[in-house]
Amino acid sequence: MKKGIAYFGVRNPERAVEDLREIRDAGFTHVLHTWSEEDEQYYPKTMKEIIEKSVELGLNVYVNPWGIGRVFGGEAYSELTARNHDMCQVSLDGQTSVAACPNHPEFRAYMHRWIASVCDSQVETIFWDEPHFYFEKGKLENWACLCPHCKKKFRIRYNHEMPAEMTEEVQKFREDSLVDFLAEMTADVHARGKRNCVCMLPPWFPAGLDDWDQIAKLDSVDEIACDPYWERGALEESVQKHYAETSKRIFEIAKKYGKEPQMWIKNYQIEKGRENDISIATEEARKAGVENIFAWSYRGNAYLSSLASDDPDAVWKTQIQALK
Repeated sequence: MKKGIAYFGVRNPERAVEDLREIRDAGFTHVLHTWSEEDEQYYPKTMKEIIEKSVELGLNVYVNPWGIGRVFGGEAYSELTARNHDMCQVSLDGQTSVAACPNHPEFRAYMHRWIASVCDSQVETIFWDEPHFYFEKGKLENWACLCPHCKKKFRIRYNHEMPAEMTEEVQKFREDSLVDFLAEMTADVHARGKRNCVCMLPPWFPAGLDDWDQIAKLDSVDEIACDPYWERGALEESVQKHYAETSKRIFEIAKKYGKEPQMWIKNYQIEKGRENDISIATEEARKAGVENIFAWSYRGNAYLSSLASDDPDAVWKTQIQALK
């Protein structure tokens, strides 16, 4: 069984090793390291050293493009869009968002440079974390992207202008754009001798990627994953239902295309007394047949204060026990 945990925020290799040793000793076999735009600009050699030390400890390493361009999940800010507004996605209301457009050639060029940098390390798997078109909770109807690059590609494909409404053609165009983007990026990773895992946002978010088969069938994708995290206050029955349904869906699609299924368990912003939700989610993933389970993140996310669990130690102990 693969047992993984996300780890981020510490960029001193000597200090990171202490935590990584605890991760290994707790029974985890894998660790995911985040590699943001800031890491790429200021810490590339440091990140390679931290990855090297992880491998020396016997941990297999995943790396994700943490918040890069805001196309991927993560709390890291993006300088790409701050410096180049032309790269930004445009929402239905005509406003530019904080996210880069996956159809923008300069964003794709940046991602190829990022891949080259990260793959020049002992990373095993690139984790494509929640690739999506931009949306905001509470404003899901204000979809993206209607930037000039998307409009041009849409016009060439459908021979008419992109409508200002979510038609079936627009839905298909958004999905095909993300699939094309991921096909290009994962092929680059494979060509460098590394593996790919794509983690889809759960279906209740308008990410633009609803047909997960389109990702699973890509030759350059080795694993498919999902992270149906629950909001604070969610009922236990809701946690169980979503993890049972999503785990089954991931397992069946992975089996269909000969890929490895992976599920992620929420270990952040866990309310005190609700740590058992972690056990429930983990159990449902395993009941569905998933034997590749990761958690976000190390020690209940204690040092990211806005998303820290109420009792990080209890979260940590609960997740370790659930994976035994």
